[in-house]
Amino acid sequence: MKIVGWNCRGLGNGPAVQGLLDVGRMEDPDIVFLSETKLSEKEVERFKWKLGLCNMVARNSEGRSRGIALFWRRGVSVNLRSYGRRHIDVDVTEDDGSVWRLTGMYGESEAERKVETWRTIRLLGQQHKAGRPWMCFGDFNEILVDDEKIGGGRRPQACMDRFREALVHAGLCDIGYTGDRFTWRNHNRELHSYICERLDRATANVDWRAKFPGFSVVHERPRHSDHRPLVINTVGDVVKGGGGETGGLDLKHGGCRRMDVPR
Repeated sequence: MKIVGWNCRGLGNGPAVQGLLDVGRMEDPDIVFLSETKLSEKEVERFKWKLGLCNMVARNSEGRSRGIALFWRRGVSVNLRSYGRRHIDVDVTEDDGSVWRLTGMYGESEAERKVETWRTIRLLGQQHKAGRPWMCFGDFNEILVDDEKIGGGRRPQACMDRFREALVHAGLCDIGYTGDRFTWRNHNRELHSYICERLDRATANVDWRAKFPGFSVVHERPRHSDHRPLVINTVGDVVKGGGGETGGLDLKHGGCRRMDVPR
């Protein structure tokens, strides 16, 4: 199964729509999670036909900001668990009857509201059924370690620690990537104010990693948005987006620690 997660930075203009259609055509995903649609649920609905993914759950934008949506193709069994301002949470049933959990996240960008994102992750973790595979992905709007950011001011250690603690509390851990290290750039033309960060990622529990040992996560090339799409494949070992780096975090002794993954 192929899953795409992308902060599309609004779908109210031609280049953004074309970028989304390009992602759909190139990746042919089974499930797509979009954040920052900047559209109402009714406005988002037309994209399920454009993408050929006829099922959808969406949360309205707030004015012309935020907004999230999850699309999936006919024949993929998805059951909604819950959704809100920051997440869409579903169960996916495979052809063999096995069930795993998938959560699309869109973290708060304002520093004073980030605690709400971590509270949501913790709450979702408390609602998790022991032994069920779970993957949680999207734009968390935070980094975990210093080298996930270049340019601008240094991120306070306490901010990164709170993010890590929320993941650990939920039993989730970063599962790495292939491609460019950074998923977001501010595209400032002045070198001294140019900033790159790894804000988008896929995390999963041990059960999900055991169920899909051949999974891959790729930071795909940018398309219109200042965020790169995440492309997650649950099977196979064919990796696209070549030439980049591979990295991740490993869950050990109840916490996440940095690990280097061979290229």
